[in-house]
Parts: sequence; C-alpha cells; structure tokens
Amino acid sequence: MTIRHLRIFIAVYDELNMTAAANKLFMTQPSISQAIKELEDFYGVILFERLSRKLFVTESGKLLYQYATHIIKLFDELEDNLKENAFHKELTIGVNYTVGAALIHNYIEKFKFLYPDSDIRVLVNKASVLTELLRKNKLDLALIEEVLNESDLIEDYFYDDHIVIVAEPNHHLFSKEEVTAFDIINEHLLLREKGAGVRNLFEFRMNEIGLSVKPYWESTSTTALINAAKNKLGIAVLPFLLVKEYIVSGSLKELKVNNMDLNRKLTIVYHKNKFLTTAMQDFIRICHES
Repeated sequence: MTIRHLRIFIAVYDELNMTAAANKLFMTQPSISQAIKELEDFYGVILFERLSRKLFVTESGKLLYQYATHIIKLFDELEDNLKENAFHKELTIGVNYTVGAALIHNYIEKFKFLYPDSDIRVLVNKASVLTELLRKNKLDLALIEEVLNESDLIEDYFYDDHIVIVAEPNHHLFSKEEVTAFDIINEHLLLREKGAGVRNLFEFRMNEIGLSVKPYWESTSTTALINAAKNKLGIAVLPFLLVKEYIVSGSLKELKVNNMDLNRKLTIVYHKNKFLTTAMQDFIRICHES
C-alpha cells in the first residue's frame, strides 16, 4: 500500500466513478481499477460495492477515507516543510458567524505576527457544515459552539459566549416586571435558520419547558434580523457579540427572560486523527490567550 494507492482511493471515493477518477488523475481507467483491487486485496475488505454500474462506499471504505485524507494531508505538509518554504505556514480555519464577525480577526493578526509569511484561509458557516468538513480534512481547525456526542472530534473550550433576546426599546414586553418564556413564545420571533447554533440552543431551552418555537422571520443574515428588530417587526435571538454595539447605542435593548440559561461555550474543534503542527498549536494558544 502506497501514497499513490491512497490518492487514487480518495479520487474514486470523491467521484464515485472510476472513469471520472481516472480523468481527474490523468490516468487510465484500468489503472484506477487495479489500484482499488490491490487495496482491497491488501486489507482483505471490500471498499466499494458495484451495483448497476454504480459505486457505493462500504463501511470499510468510509473508515479508510477518514484515515487516507489525514495521511495525504500530513504527507503533503511534510514535503512542503522540507522544501525552501519551510517557514511558510498555511492554515484553513472554519468559524461560526459569531467568531467570524467578532473574534477571528484578532487571532489572525497575532498569528501573522508569529508567521508573517503565513496564509490563513477562513470559511464562515454554521457548525453542522464545518464539522463535516473537519471529517473530510478540508479544515485544520474549527472555532464553533460546543458539539455534543461526536466521538471522532476533539473539543477545546476557549471562550464564554451567550445569546441574548433583543427588541426595539419601546417593545411592550419591557413594561412587564418579569418576563418568562411563556411571554415571548407568542411574539414575532426573528431567528437564525434551522441548524444554526444560536437557534439550536434557543429551541432546546424552550423545548425543555414544553414550548415549541415557530419563527416569524428566519434568516441566515444576522444583519437582516437586527434591522427587523430595530424596525419593530419582532424580537430577535442572537449572539451577544453580534448585537453588543446596538445595545450600547440604545437602538436595541436586551430582554431579560426569567429562568432561561442562554450561556454557551465556544470551542476549538479538530479531528481526533489530526496531526497538530507547531503552527496549529500556536494558533490554538493564541485563541486561549486572547
């Protein structure tokens, strides 16, 4: 089994077609088929089921893919670091919207001070997307909210965050002496899209007390939700870091809800098979120290 075998396997896994993988690697289709057969014979497993001229990945194939992508990335990093550009560091970081808007710029600035010639690519998306990219080794690290019961991922807590419910300062709920979850459930709720971390936590807390959430507005854009709240269209549920300036300026006001814990932790997440280079370890240290 060689690096060549693993590169061929990854191409077939990604394309689920021998011919397409051959074209991608500028090889012949018989050579691709032979390499996959050699891998299967070497390990004594079936990596792909061949049904009606289609390829379907087996459980053994899925397991090999997890390891193969990390091995290839590590091999490529080894070659890069042994060449002239040994001090040229590359990182690909995934971040959720909160980190992307409020925190990552500071971390990158400090990292660039240590590695002036480094390249850091940042992908901003929700946690569910970023964790899948970690599994495919498309990201080195992800800075996101907690992910629970993910045995293949390692979490390293680095920041205390919390979610707030905000509304235009003259909203009628501010006249109440005490606001409960039952008071807000029938309001026009302005929420992030399904699957976003802030939405998941809010729904989880509401479901704990038997309430079902039905959004009035649903958006991937924090700005759209903030503007809707400012224009008296409802109450928005958003990360504090993203609405802090509006609360300070007085254009929005935080609505305190009795007995609702909306605290959360932000974590540095990486795959358990990921080799942490010195640059990655330095970036993690910066996140903790900042």
